[in-house]
Amino acid sequence: MLAINRFWLVVLIALPVVALLALPGFGQRMVVLIGIYGLLGVGYQLTFGQLGMLNLAQGAFFGLGAYAAALTAPALGAFALLLGVVAAAVPAALVAVLTLRLQSHYFALATLALASLVSLVAVNAEGLTGGANGLAGFAAALPRGPVLMGLVWGCLIAAVVLHAWVFSGPIGEQASLLRQAPLVAATLGIDPGRFRVTAFVFGGALAGLAGAFSASLSGVVSPEAAGFPLMVLCLSLVVLGGARHAMGAVIGAILAVCLPELLRDLQGAWLLGYAIITLVVVRWAPEGLASLVDQARGMTQTPASAPQAPATAPPASHHQQLTLQRVSKRFGGVDALRDVSLTVRRGEILGLIGPNGSGKTTLLNVVSGLERPDSGSILLDKTHLEVLPAHRIAQAGLARSFQAVMRAGESKSSDLARALTRGAAFLLLDEPAGGMGERERRQLAGLLRRLREQGYGILIVDHDIDLLSSVCDRLICLDGGHTIAEGPPAAVRADQRVRASFLGLADAA
Repeated sequence: MLAINRFWLVVLIALPVVALLALPGFGQRMVVLIGIYGLLGVGYQLTFGQLGMLNLAQGAFFGLGAYAAALTAPALGAFALLLGVVAAAVPAALVAVLTLRLQSHYFALATLALASLVSLVAVNAEGLTGGANGLAGFAAALPRGPVLMGLVWGCLIAAVVLHAWVFSGPIGEQASLLRQAPLVAATLGIDPGRFRVTAFVFGGALAGLAGAFSASLSGVVSPEAAGFPLMVLCLSLVVLGGARHAMGAVIGAILAVCLPELLRDLQGAWLLGYAIITLVVVRWAPEGLASLVDQARGMTQTPASAPQAPATAPPASHHQQLTLQRVSKRFGGVDALRDVSLTVRRGEILGLIGPNGSGKTTLLNVVSGLERPDSGSILLDKTHLEVLPAHRIAQAGLARSFQAVMRAGESKSSDLARALTRGAAFLLLDEPAGGMGERERRQLAGLLRRLREQGYGILIVDHDIDLLSSVCDRLICLDGGHTIAEGPPAAVRADQRVRASFLGLADAA
């Protein structure tokens, strides 16, 4: 969902209004609890939904916010709610920085360790947290009743609307690339660390605020507020409602609060009923119940169109030359690159050929920062690229395309189109003609010639030797990770070593 529509906005506003006007005290309490869990879920959507980060510490941040509000409420009153935000955001920032380079299950384990630490402190630091008995007697200093409902739902509505607005534009596209095609994102200059830290901190802050509101609602804070069952509840409500839908966390919170009441006749078996409902939703509504409601209303989302390579491009500027000096890269005992040197100048197309496994894609990966060279230098004018991460290299003025289509619904020209929008002076193209028909190849050749006329420097890898011969100023042939021939296309094609290794001609062999 790109932005919240009028229907969902009415639902958001109507829930607390109807609760205040028509529901008894118990019903109003349930609606406040829905708002609290909704805030917790919106925060989790930032990391798990938008960036695909399995963060298992969201419940711990909720507990930190609850304890901070309970401990400071007698002195600060309602301002203790803000301290709950800080108490969660600061540890979130520290953890995000420390776990910046961790991926997948390693990141999940690191956040699980944090959650376990918070839970242990809550149980064992009796002088501070009250231990297993928890804290009580602080609620009189915090908002209650209609005031609390107004605060909770005001914050939730603001969070949902802001979430929908932020991810409806370029930030949403960048987050999608980081989630689905992180290599493409890095080579487009998108800093994954900045995204992860920002999402983790804001997600933790919302969890801390939700925890502070929970302390105000219940008047008691115990280790259960930071326990793992709350984390499971948070994960399940986001999955059920919709991990990336603006209203997903709210719909999931409604289920999380109301289903136990609806299934209370099942007594201890209500968890089984909850599990069955969860499995049904995951199987038949993988995008969540909020998206299912949109479909029922005929509000299906139109997928964003894949970018297409433009017929023209603005003239390239800034850097003048890309240089590799004796670059080597080993994988185990295999020399993927051995002392490779080359130069690409602005307004020049250099073709890179060679048999499979000769090191062509490895060379592009090394230049674009996806792999670090073992030795040698890579310079963009006088800037050393071999010491920079991929996103910094892209920001310096170098962009690339990939051999395979990285996202569903896109074509080979999509990442070339993205590369051109970056304003990079040098382009690294990995088999851009792969899978193209004759007409598309002619169009690609025309585009490459126009880019050369506009001053772009292009290093292109492709198996279509006829295409490369028609557009390239020079060719370099790699074999076994080192250069065996370099020069004008006709001369390289005539080289006996090239004819044997790449062209596979029997007479040369």
